Amino acid sequence: MAKNDGKIEYAREIIKRYLDLGEKHNTGYSKSYLAQVLLNEYPDAFNDKEHARVYIRLATNAYGEKSRITRDRGKIDLARRFALIESPYSELKDSEPLIIPKQYKNTLILSDQHSRFYDRRANMVAIDYGVKNGCDSVIINGDFMDFYRESKFDKSAMTVEAFLSEQDWGVEMLRLLQDCFGKVFLKLGNHDARREAYQQRLALKYGEYVNLSSYEEYLDFEGSTVVFVPDYTYIKYGKLYIIHGHEYSGGGIHVAYNRLNKTMVNTLSGHSHITQGFPKTNLAGEVFGSWTTGCLCDLHPRYNPLNNWNLGFARVERDSTGDFEVLNKRIYNGKIMST
Repeated sequence: MAKNDGKIEYAREIIKRYLDLGEKHNTGYSKSYLAQVLLNEYPDAFNDKEHARVYIRLATNAYGEKSRITRDRGKIDLARRFALIESPYSELKDSEPLIIPKQYKNTLILSDQHSRFYDRRANMVAIDYGVKNGCDSVIINGDFMDFYRESKFDKSAMTVEAFLSEQDWGVEMLRLLQDCFGKVFLKLGNHDARREAYQQRLALKYGEYVNLSSYEEYLDFEGSTVVFVPDYTYIKYGKLYIIHGHEYSGGGIHVAYNRLNKTMVNTLSGHSHITQGFPKTNLAGEVFGSWTTGCLCDLHPRYNPLNNWNLGFARVERDSTGDFEVLNKRIYNGKIMST
């Protein structure tokens, strides 16, 4: 055991400081962390971090006194004890929603373009509709890009080659949407997130040597009007909540109904490539609902050639109170059909 040669007083000073901080901010600090702080503040008193840790453990009675703790169980101050236990780690940090400013009252919603898999005619129809109806902004609700090379499905070498120009497609499409509508809100979907997952795998393999560009840099956001909405961050548009759809597992046949049962708020989503709507009235007479939009990509991809997908998009209007109307549109044979 370390001798009480003055160093323990330094350790007690550090411990007292971080106990107070832990109680105040409801957080915790490991003994390893406190030992590093101790070493940083008193470098002449300790040989290394392990030497400092010995005194942290001694000052926190980590070497004994179990009998005293057992006798005084009812007197343990849990808040202070937890201040010396490292705080939990969460892979997904809590994030605030992206709130669309009130100035945008007529917004075009595009979803699931999947970059080079996009349906050229359907995208032109949807964008033209937005321009003719005076949309003042556009929300790209996930899966704008595809990152086919990172797909878990069997891949074609020819398709991989075609996707070498995927970045150029994304940059040019964003420029077109800015020219048409001014403001663009780009939310990540599960296909967009493939790029980040790829980067994480590289980081695990190569560590600090990996320095890849961010999604914003990849698509040349600098100087643009594009607002980036991270994965698992939902969008609030007045009284309407907008998610991509992959945030909740499952979908089934009645996708809009199932998502409403999970979110329990007015919800608009994509992801499932199906145009649906499910309004509902509660006991108080309040109307709320869920809408899913069709996709704007190839309806018969190699990994899922037979499906019940449809082309589509939506337009949402709202007033100053946040009340809104979802105009959910299906595209068939190049023509817009209301649902």
